[in-house]
Amino acid sequence: MNEILVAKSNLFTLIVNGEIKHLLSPWKIEVDLQQEIITITKRNWYFIGIDTDTIAFKFIRKINVNEHLFGSDIWIKAIGGSVSAKYLPKKNMKEIRQKLIDYNQTKTNHIIFS
Repeated sequence: MNEILVAKSNLFTLIVNGEIKHLLSPWKIEVDLQQEIITITKRNWYFIGIDTDTIAFKFIRKINVNEHLFGSDIWIKAIGGSVSAKYLPKKNMKEIRQKLIDYNQTKTNHIIFS
């Protein structure tokens, strides 16, 4: 079971929400259920490289999904900090949230949500 869930900021959603400055550097979230990590990437403002934040499942304390008329934002709080990705498709965020909850129920050695 090497399941990786991926979602990327939608260009239409960025335009409708007035976030034109992020068109060339959208957010991308990857949830790897086998390695138990969440990775959020975004191209930096100089377009030279990509900024990456990775969190292990066992350090997550809260996942907050904020839905807009078009798109949704995700904020993940972990021990020692937090990460966020914005203007992602609602369908993908609901799927990611549900997969994390389902995955959490199969594990007895750690809790994703507290």
